[in-house]
Amino acid sequence: MALMFSRWNCFFLYDGSKVKEEGDPTQAGICYFNPRQTPLDHQELLCGQIAGVVRCMEEISGSPPGLIRLRKLKLSVKVDGSYIWVLGCTTDLPDISCRRFLEQLMGLFCFYNGPVRQAYMERAQEELDQAWDRYVEHLQQNTTDLHRIFNSLWALDKTKVEPLLLLKAALILQTCQRTLHVRAGCISYQGLRASFGLSPNLLQATFTGGSLVGELQERERSLPLSLFLRSQGSPGSCKDGPISAGATGGSGGTTSVRMVLYVHHVRGLVLSLLAEEHFAHTQTSVEDVYHSSLASLNGLEVHLKETLPKDSLSAAKVTYGFAHYDSVQKVLATNFLPANSPADRSFLRAASLIHANFHQLPTASEIMVRNASTAVYACRSAVQETYFQQVASPLRNSGMPNPHDSAFGLASKAKQKLLKHGVNLL
Repeated sequence: MALMFSRWNCFFLYDGSKVKEEGDPTQAGICYFNPRQTPLDHQELLCGQIAGVVRCMEEISGSPPGLIRLRKLKLSVKVDGSYIWVLGCTTDLPDISCRRFLEQLMGLFCFYNGPVRQAYMERAQEELDQAWDRYVEHLQQNTTDLHRIFNSLWALDKTKVEPLLLLKAALILQTCQRTLHVRAGCISYQGLRASFGLSPNLLQATFTGGSLVGELQERERSLPLSLFLRSQGSPGSCKDGPISAGATGGSGGTTSVRMVLYVHHVRGLVLSLLAEEHFAHTQTSVEDVYHSSLASLNGLEVHLKETLPKDSLSAAKVTYGFAHYDSVQKVLATNFLPANSPADRSFLRAASLIHANFHQLPTASEIMVRNASTAVYACRSAVQETYFQQVASPLRNSGMPNPHDSAFGLASKAKQKLLKHGVNLL
C-alpha cells in the first residue's frame, strides 16, 4: 500500500468546455482534483498547463497525447470530448502501470455513474466529489488482488466461441460458488480464460454502488497471505504446498487467512476455485463441487473442442517475443500465446536463467544470453523486469560473437519495439 501511495502523485478531471475565453478562470474547468488539500493555485497551474498541451497536440497531430513526461512527473492522459482525465505518477513507475491506474479510475466512475458528461449534468458537484474520493481510496488501498489471481490469464476470443458455451461456463461457476467457503473461480480452456466470477456475496458488494469500498474492502482484507494449492486427486484428498500471495489487513494490522485452490482438469479444460481453508476440510463441500460440475465440465470441453477453429490457439507470425513484469501492478505482459512452441520454451528457460542471475547479482541491470541460434536480452529496474528475444534469428548470429553479431543490437531493438506495448525502457 505504501508503494502505491508513494508513486501516485495526483489525479484530476478537467472540463475544457468551461474555459474557452482568455479571461475564463481555470478553476471553472476543474471537476475534481486529488489530493483534495492541494492549494488552488497549484491545481490551476497544473490543470491549465496540461489542458494547453493536450489542445496543442490535438491541433498539431490530430490526436491527444497518451503520456506526458515532465522532469519529476509522468502523466497518463485520456480525452473524452471536452473532458480530460489525468493521472500523475512518479517517473520510475512503468508507463503501463500509469495507464492502467487511470483506466481503472475511469472504469469505476463510468460503471457507477454512466458517461462523465451526463453525470455532471444530472448530479451535484458535492455528491460526485464524494464518489471520486471513494474510487480513489479504493484503488489506493490496492484491493484488486482477488481479480489479479485469475485475470492474469489470457481470454478466449469471444468472436470465435458460441455465446451459449460461455454462458454455460458462467453457469458452472455460479453453481460451484454457491458452495460454502468458495470465494472466486475461473474456467480456462487450453490456458485461455473462458469465465471468471466472484462468489455471490462479493458480487453483490460490487453492485451496491456507494458501499463498494466499505463492503469490498472489508471482505477482501482477508485475502490470503499464505495460499495453499489443492491437488487434482479424488474429492476430499488434499496436498498442501505454499504459493506466495499477499493481502493487506485493516487498521488493526495484518490479518492472515489461509486459503485453498481447488483444481479440476478435464483434458484441456480446467476449473479453478479459490476457497477458504475450511472448504478443504469439509467433505460434503468438496464432493458437492466435484459431482455438480463433473458432467457439465465434460460436456463443455467436448463442445469447445468441436467449435473452436483449429488454428485459434496458434501463435501469430511475429518477429520478436517479450515478457515484462510490473512489480507495482503485479502484472506480467507478453506477446507469447499459451500454445507455446519449442522456441518459446527456450525463451522461458533463458528468462529463468537470467532471472536467477539477477537475484544473485543485485547490482546488475542488464544481462544477455545467447547460443548458436538465438539471443535473449534482459534488463531490470526497481519496479520492472523485461526480457526480449528476436524470433527470426539473422544469419549473423553464430556461436562465436563478432562485432557484426546482431545480438549486440538487441538492447536498442527492445527499447524501440516495446514502446508500442506500453513498456518504456528508455
